[in-house]
Amino acid sequence: MTQENTSNTFSAALSTPPRRSLPQPALILALVALLASGGTWLYQQNAMETLKLDLSRELASNNKLQQELRQQSLAQSQVQQQLMARLAVQEDKQVEALARQESLNNMYDTLTRGEALHSLAEIEQMLSFASQQLQIAGDINSALTALNNIDLQLARLNRPELISVRQALTKDINTLKSTPYLDVIGITAKLNSLIDTIDKLPLIVDAGHNPVIAPLKADTNRNLLQQFSAEIWHGFKQLIQIRRTDQPDLILLSPEQGFFLRENIKLRLLNARSALLMRNEAAFRADIAATERYLQQFFDARVPATDNAIKMLRQLEAQPLAIALPDLSASLTAVRSARTTAERANP
Repeated sequence: MTQENTSNTFSAALSTPPRRSLPQPALILALVALLASGGTWLYQQNAMETLKLDLSRELASNNKLQQELRQQSLAQSQVQQQLMARLAVQEDKQVEALARQESLNNMYDTLTRGEALHSLAEIEQMLSFASQQLQIAGDINSALTALNNIDLQLARLNRPELISVRQALTKDINTLKSTPYLDVIGITAKLNSLIDTIDKLPLIVDAGHNPVIAPLKADTNRNLLQQFSAEIWHGFKQLIQIRRTDQPDLILLSPEQGFFLRENIKLRLLNARSALLMRNEAAFRADIAATERYLQQFFDARVPATDNAIKMLRQLEAQPLAIALPDLSASLTAVRSARTTAERANP
């Protein structure tokens, strides 16, 4: 039983199995899938080829751009080298120009320093003269003019080391402008005019020595004899004059005494002029008052020239002289200090 089963199994294994037929839909799906796969593969192949072509074009374009960039970079490098060379040349020229400029500045500084030294010496003399004139003559306007001219001269020099000098000058100029003005020249001119006038003023004793004879008026009602007699009588009356004076001693004043009186008055006026220059107000007023007293006592005040001289003396007597005048020591000190500094810097 067992052998029979085993032989049957072995024969069955050696026998060819019967073929089964595939159904039609499955085959169609398999073909569609195969076609789809093939189409997809072809599409992918075409896309890859297109991508490769695009990549190759991009690579070629990039290579071209890189080549152009290299050329441009090379050109820029050459231009930069040329610019650097030009810049180096310009720097050399600039260094040379700076050296020349420094040399010119040194030369100019040396020349201007010498000019400044000469100008400071001249300015010091001008300030000393202006200070002396200010203290002696009291002429504030002349001192202001001198200081303004000095300031203009310093402005033309335009040197920084002279700033302190200009500041001192400005301070002195403002001080002079605020000082009351005493017209010394005008007062001196009036005194000189009075001195020149003294010899022309008539004394009281001389009044009537040279009388002015008034002409006799003609009378038509008189005949020739009466007219002639009237003229003789008129001339005779002019020969005799009677004068009254409250000072009989003045009648006895001799011509020599009159001469010395006039000279004494002139000396008084000269003393008043000296007192004016020295600002001695007490002496000035005393001399002016004495001169006025002499004119009123010995001279004929009825004469317009004498009356004008007395009025002028009264005006001068009321003139104040006690005006404190500033000095120019600050400007002089600044100029001397600047001059000393310039001499040390320019041996």
